[in-house]
Amino acid sequence: MTDIPRQYGIADDPTQAFESLRQEISLLHTAIQGLTAAREKMPDYSPTLAAISRQLAAITEGITSIEQAPAVKLTPSLMVQQLAKAAADARADDKRQMDEARADLHKIIGRIDGIVVRARSTDHQRRRELWMMLGAFLSGILLWSILPGFVARSLPQSWHVPQWMAARTLGTEQITPDDQVIDNIQTPEKEN
Repeated sequence: MTDIPRQYGIADDPTQAFESLRQEISLLHTAIQGLTAAREKMPDYSPTLAAISRQLAAITEGITSIEQAPAVKLTPSLMVQQLAKAAADARADDKRQMDEARADLHKIIGRIDGIVVRARSTDHQRRRELWMMLGAFLSGILLWSILPGFVARSLPQSWHVPQWMAARTLGTEQITPDDQVIDNIQTPEKEN
């Protein structure tokens, strides 16, 4: 049994063993103090680790939502079919809107054409009315220049209407044939 202590480095002398033990304990005590000091100097990583944990949770949620998306589950051929269907639907909707716009445009053009036709017919009607008024004015002038003479000639001769009209036109007094005889008779006496 004496070989065991030598094998593990234990000395035969108790003072030497206590000294060795004291050095080991002192070394152990220094090591523990160093670990405690190192632990106190070590920065606190808990806020950083909490932030990393939150980011990992958000990334995990994003990946989960991406995995649950229907597009991920589609094969390339199904995706092509879906895209073709969506494009056809969009084109059909665009065609419908274009047809509606075209129909509205034709209605508006029809209304504008109607307004233009009415404006042209109004202008034409105004020109026609102007020509008719001018024609009526000239006809009235012609009628009033012919009609009084015709009427005056159709009245009895004893009324002396043509002479009266002539005198009135010239701005002189009307002299009837009876007045001429009287004037001739009275004129010589006046001269004397």
